[in-house]
This record gives sequence, C-alpha cells and structure tokens, in this order.
Amino acid sequence: MNYVIIAENFPEESAKKLEQYGRVLRTKKNRKVMEGLNTHPDILVHPLPNGEIVVDRDNFMYYDMLLRKTVIKSESYLDAKYPSDVPLNAFTFKNYFVHNLKFTDKRLLEYYKENGYELIDIKQGYSKCTTLVTEDFLITSDGGTYEKLKDIMPIYRINHKEIKLEKFNYGFIGGASGSLGKKLFFTGSIKEHSSYEEIMRIIKKYDYEVEILSDNPIEDYGSIYFI
Repeated sequence: MNYVIIAENFPEESAKKLEQYGRVLRTKKNRKVMEGLNTHPDILVHPLPNGEIVVDRDNFMYYDMLLRKTVIKSESYLDAKYPSDVPLNAFTFKNYFVHNLKFTDKRLLEYYKENGYELIDIKQGYSKCTTLVTEDFLITSDGGTYEKLKDIMPIYRINHKEIKLEKFNYGFIGGASGSLGKKLFFTGSIKEHSSYEEIMRIIKKYDYEVEILSDNPIEDYGSIYFI
C-alpha cells in the first residue's frame, strides 16, 4: 500500500486532493517539540529508500498500528531545544545522504552507512525542511546548504524568508512541498514568491508537472512524504 504522510494540522481540503496518490496518514503531535514544528512529518518521521520508515520513538505505537510497513523506532528522543528536534530531518539525493551528521539519529546513520550511501555533512540541522528534493534536482534558500552541495549535485538557490510557517517568522520550500516521480506538489500558491519565475524555470527544465494544493499562499507544514 502507498501512503501520503502529512502534518496533523494539514488543511483538510488540500489533504483530499492527495487521496488519489495513496492512503493519507497524518502525523501525531509530539508535545515535547516546539509548537509550530511538533506536527511536521520531516521532524517526526524519516522514510528510508527501502520502504521502511523511522519514526519518533514517543509515538512509535501510533505509526506501527497504522502503517503496513516496517516501522523503526528512532534512537533519539525528540525535544524542543535545537538540535534535539532535528535527528530525523535529513534527506537523500541519489546515492547521497545529507544532514548535519553530529545530530543525525543513530538508526539513520546505521542504515545509510550499511547501504553504501555517501554521507555529506552540512551545518544546517533542518536539512529536509530547507530543501525541496526531487529525483533530479534540489531547491533551497539556505546559503550554507547551497554552497556545500553546488559542486556535487544540481541544486538551485532561491530567495529567503518568503514562506509562511506557524509560530515562526518564516518557513522553507522543502517543508512546503513534496515530490512523487515527475510531479511536484506545493501546499499553496507560489506566484507571490519573488523567485517564482526562477522556480518555474527550473521545474520546466526538468520537465516536471506541478500541483498546487491550495489557493492560499504557500505554507510550510513540514513536507509531504509519499512512501
């Protein structure tokens, strides 16, 4: 069975549009994590390339009961103070695993080392939420991530601080999107983003389709995961 994992507080109308791509499953809030981030999929779960999923250990039973997949309890206990909220907030691109490796959950490191991935250490602990990840390219507004990866993989930099995030001054494009095959999903409209033309140029270059899930401005809900 295919699943679409979204935040507990993801808008219902937008969630309905995702039902054609798999069974929609909402996260379970971890109350130890800071409000505004405590429902985010990219904070609470990490899908592995083999179809298994590492989940927030405090809510392991919730995911284990709902997912007909192998569910692995995180080694780390999540908490409010950075970097205790980022152990699962990593991403992969082809055969690379990217995160601030000082803070990565042990279960993730074990898997990616054992399976021959090249581990790339960056300063950004919120690696996944700051980066839109597809099969062919990456987009980020984080300068450090861009500089570290630009000579390794196709990554593009856009303007910063223009995406909404509840309880924070701004969010990120990775947390406001998801990718399935050659299709990109955005939580809301990106037309008002100052990098709109650049984003669309990149998407067109790689021949991706786009689905906008809401007419409201784009908002960071902590990524949409298709597993």
